[in-house]
Amino acid sequence: MEIAFVTRSQFLEACENAIREGRAELDADQTVRVELAKGGYVGRVVVTIRPEIAKQFMSDWDQPDETRFPARIKAAATALQRCGCIGDFEVVHDNGLLEIRRA
Repeated sequence: MEIAFVTRSQFLEACENAIREGRAELDADQTVRVELAKGGYVGRVVVTIRPEIAKQFMSDWDQPDETRFPARIKAAATALQRCGCIGDFEVVHDNGLLEIRRA
């Protein structure tokens, strides 16, 4: 499913900072962790960031309603794109902890 990148999110800055600081680890197939406020949907999604598509990313999310896509995972995908990360990434969220790694 194609999902639109966010334009504003309370989680975006934290995601971008963590990715920028952990870029070497991410590029070495390690995990970047982002501590956010507790709560939110638990989930695991593979997102695909493509350089030729500036407004959307692909995901393996199989729900029919795009508006129900987890906001924290959408912010992480947007941060990946803004940081110039291209390819497939697994993003896992559980109670405020985001984990991002290459898929």
